[in-house]
Amino acid sequence: MTVKVSSLTSAVNRHMSDDRPQRIPRPEEYQRRLEREFARRYVVMVQANRRRTLAVQNGTSASTAPLIPRMEICDAPDSPTITALFELPGIRKEEIGVHITLAGKLTISGERRRPPLLTNENPELPRYTVRELKYGRYERTLQVPEGLEVKDITANLTDGMLSVSWPRQSPSRTQASQSSGASTSAQPSNQSRYINAA
Repeated sequence: MTVKVSSLTSAVNRHMSDDRPQRIPRPEEYQRRLEREFARRYVVMVQANRRRTLAVQNGTSASTAPLIPRMEICDAPDSPTITALFELPGIRKEEIGVHITLAGKLTISGERRRPPLLTNENPELPRYTVRELKYGRYERTLQVPEGLEVKDITANLTDGMLSVSWPRQSPSRTQASQSSGASTSAQPSNQSRYINAA
């Protein structure tokens, strides 16, 4: 845990500069106030960390924000497709969703559920003295070419790694630009589509 000394100093200075006549504090007094402010902020951070740790251990994390899976994107110049590889350990393919909109938003989502043993309060069951694994919702959104459809995307889950590939250009837009008589192109839509990981 780190506390910025500059912010502590400004907090002490604000505390010392009110409407009363100004006097220059003695170095010892200034040091005491600085240490008191530092200790107060340290206690607040320790309490916040303790609450966060207890929430995670009890499976009632206050944060509803989804976890963001790590990924790698492979963009080989000579390949007609781009591939993203997502790290999703412990998630079954039935729990993974790949959503896409015509506006070019590709969202990978899933949920890693806590095993029943970890949520059971029975004292006769094993106790977990260390809990470092993360459970909950995962989600990550990427920008892909507009106009892509479900049929244009392939997804494959192997050993906790989800591989998602899409064409470098939207096939529908490529066909529209090649046909000289086409005056309209696919308009972006807010509807999302869903495919299952193979």
